[in-house]
Parts: sequence; structure tokens; C-alpha cells
Amino acid sequence: MMAGLFSEILPGLYRGALDPAPRSLGELLRQFSAEVVIGHPTFRNERTIGPLLKSGIAGVVKNFSGRKVAFVVVDGTLMSDRPDDSTLLAALKAAEEALLQLSQGEGENVLVVATPYEGYGGERIPGKGSALKLIFDELEFCPTARLLILADGDLRNDMAQWQAVYRRVEQEHRAQHPEREFFVTAKYARHFVDASLTRFIVGPLTTLLGTCVPGGISGDIALSAGAVAKERGVWSEARRKYGTDISTTFDNLADPRTTLYEVYLGAKLHDITDEAKLSVMPAEVIGAALERILHYEERVRQVIEDEQPLRYPVMWGPDKTGIAFIDPGVTNVFNVDTKMRALSQRWSSFEAPIEAVYGAEEKARLRAEVEELRRLQQAGEGRLRFLDIGTRRWASLLGRAVAYVLRTRDIETAQRALNYLYTAAFLEFCRERLKDLGLETISQVRAAQQRLGAPPEQAEAFYRERVDGAARALAECFYASRRILLE
Repeated sequence: MMAGLFSEILPGLYRGALDPAPRSLGELLRQFSAEVVIGHPTFRNERTIGPLLKSGIAGVVKNFSGRKVAFVVVDGTLMSDRPDDSTLLAALKAAEEALLQLSQGEGENVLVVATPYEGYGGERIPGKGSALKLIFDELEFCPTARLLILADGDLRNDMAQWQAVYRRVEQEHRAQHPEREFFVTAKYARHFVDASLTRFIVGPLTTLLGTCVPGGISGDIALSAGAVAKERGVWSEARRKYGTDISTTFDNLADPRTTLYEVYLGAKLHDITDEAKLSVMPAEVIGAALERILHYEERVRQVIEDEQPLRYPVMWGPDKTGIAFIDPGVTNVFNVDTKMRALSQRWSSFEAPIEAVYGAEEKARLRAEVEELRRLQQAGEGRLRFLDIGTRRWASLLGRAVAYVLRTRDIETAQRALNYLYTAAFLEFCRERLKDLGLETISQVRAAQQRLGAPPEQAEAFYRERVDGAARALAECFYASRRILLE
């Protein structure tokens, strides 16, 4: 088998090099006649990618028996200025061990490729989007591929369960809607201090295309070949870095030929994202979402003006996926003093964009809230508070930011303002959930934050009603007030 820039480690296992040539991966997949491709974008996932691949390879033997399945690990750890191939080596070692456990017939139906992405198509922009761009583009050269499954490289879940759900969705969809493409996004119980961007930015913004994806976005998705095809073309730097999941979700929401599914997959077991540090990542993700709003502006304006009720994807709950609720458990990533300090110390860096988007009156109101927070910090004790940005206020602030972008086309200023305010809204949500758990004072939160979580006997109702329910209520509130965008 001609492998181009890919070195064969053993039959069915290949390693790629920097600057992968366009079409080289696609040709490898074509010669293998891949029908199902499972992609794992990775970055410093040497601890998790091995077990993830092993569970995935064991799973496809059961879930896709008789079908050709290719695993593609696309890694951003190894770059020309950072010769760190630890993640690639972990993937290759685990894949070799798993492949050697298969029978000859089973092994002939599994291919594993692990490669860096730097340099593909002449681009050297680091980020998950650059990893996925390689997969999306290369599938053009493998006409046998009908299903692409993407799953983040830091997962600790049993992939066999998830594969079974994606396979059943594919089968049911092709039986009922053979003329349509499909896009499957995951819903899971994520710890209430995890993944706030999905709940606070993307979930509400999806409604501007007429369909609400309550979970917001997911990095764990499945797409038909036609849905993959629409993701080719020129990508912005923001999408290549952090905004790819958002962009893919919006593209499929906007396509009337695509049916959307949201499937319940239990809990996402991964490295919990501590997103309240006001790092660059939120701004990049927000910028990618706002870029898609402008890209689909005509559709967005139509949705704003119409009186159509909000639609939802085809929902597969636990009863249909067969995956029962899994408690996200406890975490120690939430430090209340760090959160208060992040909002108070970084306020001055965001005053100018906030005033540009919202005006002097709103800035003064927020500054007063920041001063109250600073007084609370100095006291070191008392009832916990942040900036009082609850559901209705956040829906209004988010809507006014979108209106600013539609009016000015200035994404950069809006994304900087939202970078700060979304963090405040996220922390207010956390405060409300902490209160639900009986933690109302700073000292109470400090005492609990090393093992923060809902009591096991209350967890299922807590996540269904107080976490998922709150995210859905926020999206619906945003949609109900959408006419503010045109005022």
C-alpha cells in the first residue's frame, strides 16, 4: 500500500510526519476503503490517547463488524519548534498492542494513523481546528467514507458505548431520511463548573438560526459524508485555533438539507476545563461564533423577524441511547478566591470594549458591581457574590453584543467585551448552583471546593433540572428577546 509521507509501523498502523502532503492521508484511507473514520484531535494527551484508542478499537470490532474503520489521531503536540512526540508515541504503542489482539479477519478491517498536522496545506496555525481541517479535507479523496466520528483526545469514556449510539443514529437516519445529511452532537452531564462556553454563548446563539441546541456545542460529534463536505474551504484563524466546534455546529444548523440529532451519552469524563481565567481561548471561541452569525446574517435576520416557534434537534435521551445517567462526580478546579480575583483584577483590561459595545451607563453599573466584589474580597468573608449577571441580564447583554456586531461588523471589540462578561455570567450560574447545594458563604464554598459536587443521591435531578434546565431556559430567554437585536 502506498503511504506517501506515512511510515508503516506494522500492517494497519502508520505514523505521519510534519508537513503532511495534501491528499496523502486521503489516499491511504482510499486504498484501505475506509467506510467509517474516527478522528481524535490531540494536544498533550499522552495519558489519555492510549486507553481511548484501545477502547475504540475494541468497540469497532463489535459495533462495526464487517465494515472498514480507520482511526486518525491528528496531533498538535509535535511541532517544528517543539519536538515532543510523546502523544504520538503513546497512540502508536496503544494501537499496536490493540491491533495485535485482533484476529486476522478483525485486523484487516481496522486502520490506525497517527500524524502531526503542522504544515498541512501550508498552514502553521496551531489549534484543534487545524487538526480537524486536515481530516475534513482529506476525506474528499476517500469516496467510500460515509460516517465520520470525532472525539476529543482527553476523553476517558468507553468509546464502545458511544460508537453504538452513533451507529444506530446512522442506521435509523439512512432508513428514514436517505436523501438528507445528518449531524449528531452529544449531550452529557458535565460538571456544573465545566464547559461554560457551551451553555452561556453557543447554546443561546444557536437559536438565531431557528434551532436550539441546548447543550450548546460538543467536540464529540458524528457527520455524514455530505455534512463533512460543507466544512471544506478557507477557514479563519479563530476557527483553526479554538472555534471549530462552534463553526461546524452553525454550518449544519444553517443547512436545510441536514437533520440534526442530539444524543445523550452519559457523562463526559475528561480533564475539566477551568474556563474562568479570562484566557485567550474564550475570546477566540466567541469570535468564531460571531463570525458565523455574520456569515449567515440573512438567515439570522429572517429568524429574528419571523414568529416561528423555536425548533430543537431530534432528541435521543437515555431511554433511547441506552446510556443511563452518570454522575460527573466531584472536582477541585473551582477556587472561589481565584474566581473573585479574576473578575476584580482584570476589569480594567476590559472597560474600553465594554463601553464601546454597551455604553457608559452600563459600564458604570458594572464598575459598581466590581467595587462591591473588591470590598467582599477585602473582607474575606460573607455571602458569596460576583457581578449579579443572572439569566435575564446575561441574555440581554449577549443580545446587545450581537446587535453591535450586526451594526458595526466589529467582531474583535464585541468578543473582548463578552470574554469578560461571559465569565461573570458563568460565575453567577456557579453561585446559584452552589446555593442549591447549601453553600452560600465564601467560607462554606472554601470548605467544599476541594471536592465540589452534588450529593450522589441528588445528582441526577440536580443536573437535569438545575444545570441542563437552566441552560435551556437561558437559550429560550435569549430567543424570546431576540428582537432587541434589530432595535
